[in-house]
Amino acid sequence: MNAGQEAALQGEHEQARNAFAEAARRSPNNAIVAYYLGREHEALQANTEAVREYCRYLQLSPNARDYDDVQGRIVRLTPRTELARLDEARAAFSSGLALLERRQYIAADSMFGRIATALPNAPEIYFNRGLSRAARGERALATDDFEKYLELTQSAADRAAIRTAVSRMQDRVFGTGQAFGSGLAFPGMGQMSTGRPVLGVLVLGAVSGAIAWGLTREDGFEVGTFRDPFGNPYVDSLPSTSMPHFGIAAAGAALLWFGSAFEAMTYARRTRARAESIIQWGPAAEAGESDVAAFLTAAPGRLGAGVRVRW
Repeated sequence: MNAGQEAALQGEHEQARNAFAEAARRSPNNAIVAYYLGREHEALQANTEAVREYCRYLQLSPNARDYDDVQGRIVRLTPRTELARLDEARAAFSSGLALLERRQYIAADSMFGRIATALPNAPEIYFNRGLSRAARGERALATDDFEKYLELTQSAADRAAIRTAVSRMQDRVFGTGQAFGSGLAFPGMGQMSTGRPVLGVLVLGAVSGAIAWGLTREDGFEVGTFRDPFGNPYVDSLPSTSMPHFGIAAAGAALLWFGSAFEAMTYARRTRARAESIIQWGPAAEAGESDVAAFLTAAPGRLGAGVRVRW
């Protein structure tokens, strides 16, 4: 690094650039090296490379005192067409975050996917799309997005938290209405539709058993008063068949049937709550109203302007 600074002072910008590039290779997380390398690229009019290093500097040092100055350099060196495209992406990104906060996960997924197509190296896009997919129980797709985020953000401070959250993600999320409706339509179907077939079979067996018990007939005799052909009363007993347990059995079966449907709905609601809880720990939720720099990449190997967005 000292060699690069000495070369820069002497106006040997190519030599300084090479020295800082070697220092960056050895210390990829050194913000100062990224800044000096960006300055040398700028001096050599390599604007694309300069923007990349300036963005890397701001990413490594988000609270730098010269943040506004470096951001101004990024804007000045970025073509107007790229700035317009980034402004459009920023607006779409804000819309995606709003959809995520309103729990419109499918729409948010679509919005972030559209931005990812235009800006494939923007890590924030994959992080937030991963949240929208995790909240829907799309574990495999969410894991892919989080892995892509970590790949693009080598120095992510939340790497361990993301790994832990991924390991605890829900495999499936069930609809509450569907679970309750299927449970009412057929006993035990609510449990089966929420991925618990054994419990569903037990519920079906219990309801069927209660109904069978209620329909059990018992033979006996019914004593009554009758009249003979001459009008004289007499007491006699006649054989009869009854279902003495029908009332209590019907009430029990109905209670168990409805209760199992309600339990399926509650279980589905819990799976959704657990899936959505991933949003609570994410930086997008924790940062609140603070400004966070989102570095949107215009193309592979080329960084666009650093823009501030509300997380």
